[in-house]
Amino acid sequence: MPGLFFDSVLTCPVCGQQQVRRIPYNEQLNSFYCKGCECKITVPGDQCCIFCAFGSHKCLINQGWEKLEQKQLIEKMKDHVHKTEKKFIPALGYDFLTAWYDATIRITMPEKKFRNELINRLKPEPLEQIFEFGYGTGANLAIASSRSPNSSFFGLDIDPKVREIAFSKLKGKDILVELQLYNGDIFPYDDAVFDKAYSCLVFHQLDDETKAHCLREIYRVLKPGGKLIIGDWGKAKNRWMRTVFYTVQLLDGFKTTTANVKGLLPDYIREAGFTDVKQTGFINTHIGTFCYYEGIKIEK
Repeated sequence: MPGLFFDSVLTCPVCGQQQVRRIPYNEQLNSFYCKGCECKITVPGDQCCIFCAFGSHKCLINQGWEKLEQKQLIEKMKDHVHKTEKKFIPALGYDFLTAWYDATIRITMPEKKFRNELINRLKPEPLEQIFEFGYGTGANLAIASSRSPNSSFFGLDIDPKVREIAFSKLKGKDILVELQLYNGDIFPYDDAVFDKAYSCLVFHQLDDETKAHCLREIYRVLKPGGKLIIGDWGKAKNRWMRTVFYTVQLLDGFKTTTANVKGLLPDYIREAGFTDVKQTGFINTHIGTFCYYEGIKIEK
């Protein structure tokens, strides 16, 4: 299902004046005042609202809001009977700490800085199909969707608990994104459907085999020429950064984090098929060196 548009350009049928209006998800608007001719414009009898009658984008119901909500509720019900999911490391390493994830990130990292820098590097453009692998509590999707409301965003994660948090957070901001769960195996998307993909603080929680598998899947679902952006722990830039990173390793495990701290993530990205792989920047935090990586899927 394509993404939803939350803004619509209303065109006055009298004078042609245009104005941008936010489309509400819980209210039906039957009239608006034109800023040009100052007329009150009402909805014709055969239309449901001002957006369907005069807007560049229809209301959220006609865009498929309710169908998307129903789809996600059905998926949530399926989660209770889904028995094939692989074991995964929850946020902060333990399931009972998931509720404290956002607070922990705010305390231990410059959250606004590293998240905004991630979206700056993503550069979402209107009409692009953009996929986040490991959406967590939805913080990055909230920033990206607000930055580019006419892009279509999709999210995939393995943890049902974080999807509950993400869905609630995004809905509270009038942002609806298709948040899917998967069982740790094949991604539920066709080949070559996304213009860009990104991931943040996910790969250090995956063992070496799963890192390689997920990068191959990201490569598969990207269009030729599509870009991958990753923000995650990388090789420590000094001895102190290496020392404090033991905090992360004690929580998330040495097995999954060793490749990151050795600076091997770019090698995994190359082995998945990406070209022009490079580290594009880093931020030293209270608990380690956070790095940005990118790669391009080969044009065919």
